[in-house]
Amino acid sequence: MKLLLVPDPASPNGVDAFCRELERRAAARGHSARIRPSFEAEPSVDAVFVNSLQPQAIVRALDGGVPVVARLIDDLGGGEPASARARALAGRAARVLVPSRYLSEAALDWGLDPARVRVVPYAYDQIFAQQIALVTMRASRPNGFGLVTAAPLDERSQTALDTVFSAVSRLRLDCHLSIIGDGPARAQLQSRAAALGLGAHAHFLGELPHPKKMEYLRAAKAYIEPVGRQGFPALALHAMSEGCPVVGVDEGVVPELVRDGENGLLYKPGDAAGLAEAVVTLASTQGLSLKLIAEGVRTVERHNWDATAAATFAAIEELAVRA
Repeated sequence: MKLLLVPDPASPNGVDAFCRELERRAAARGHSARIRPSFEAEPSVDAVFVNSLQPQAIVRALDGGVPVVARLIDDLGGGEPASARARALAGRAARVLVPSRYLSEAALDWGLDPARVRVVPYAYDQIFAQQIALVTMRASRPNGFGLVTAAPLDERSQTALDTVFSAVSRLRLDCHLSIIGDGPARAQLQSRAAALGLGAHAHFLGELPHPKKMEYLRAAKAYIEPVGRQGFPALALHAMSEGCPVVGVDEGVVPELVRDGENGLLYKPGDAAGLAEAVVTLASTQGLSLKLIAEGVRTVERHNWDATAAATFAAIEELAVRA
């Protein structure tokens, strides 16, 4: 098959690793593939792969009579008109690829045809926690217990972040919370953090480029994943790759990645006391941090490009079989 790959313009560092890997591996599957930032009708193309929901690219391919394989990475839930339009557009794709069972079930709730939805694993190949001596030194560092959390600072995330702030305010550790993300609820969340007495213990960093996020994860003692209703908890996987233990909400997609007591810790939604207890357990239990780091690295290793590319090509090849 001749494939056209449309990259995600929001990819970290401007490089769409997903399309890069498909292009690199296409020949081994008997296909030809090339990456282009947009689509124009090309009769010689057998299928168009669009990474992330890009309406213009999908519409152009459909108008050109070319089958579309769209990869969704975000939960398009909510009643917003934009989300409704996006879901309708996704429903016109010949195949819809999603990175988790949670998002697969959400897609079915939107009314997408189950025969068109495929779960394709999220892949990440940057593992920086392999040098155990450095990880050990960071895990035992005495100068405070640095925590990182991240989410869009909007109405949908307010309750989840309030739980994080309430949990941190309960701690009697010398800790500091860094909040990555931005949005319309930032001022309200800053006021809430101040009201809980976090003061200088909480810093709102705004949205950061991918390398800067990794720097914060590399320096932290734990990453708190507060939101479960998303396509895939990518930053939690990135935290594992940096040797940063993950404490995640036991909701939505997060339990698909984080297994309590094995490669991370889980807390119930809205349970600030439970989250605080998890952080204290991580800080006070000898050897726990290193155990979670080691299993976290093994988790990242399982999220490899071989499995992801094979599942993607299998979904694309189904179109040729049907034809």
